[in-house]
Amino acid sequence: MALSVFAIITAKPGFETELRNGLSELVPKVREEEACLFYELFQSTEHPDKFIMHELWTDTAGLMAHDQMPHMKAFGELAKNWLAGPVELIKVEK
Repeated sequence: MALSVFAIITAKPGFETELRNGLSELVPKVREEEACLFYELFQSTEHPDKFIMHELWTDTAGLMAHDQMPHMKAFGELAKNWLAGPVELIKVEK
């Protein structure tokens, strides 16, 4: 069964552009992952420091494998200076 996820990502004040650019560069790499069915980035118009990643994975194992991908680890190193806190994952059923 496919797994739908919304990731809420908040930028530190003043780092919105860096985070948006980093996330935008990440999107095409993630879309190439075998377990990725959908991966789309949104930025809140009301709260420009908030980004929402809508994700659809083949299953929980695919999402777990995603976290271990080299491009995710590299992004994590860059983003640690841009993030206001941990990414909030919301898993939903349709």
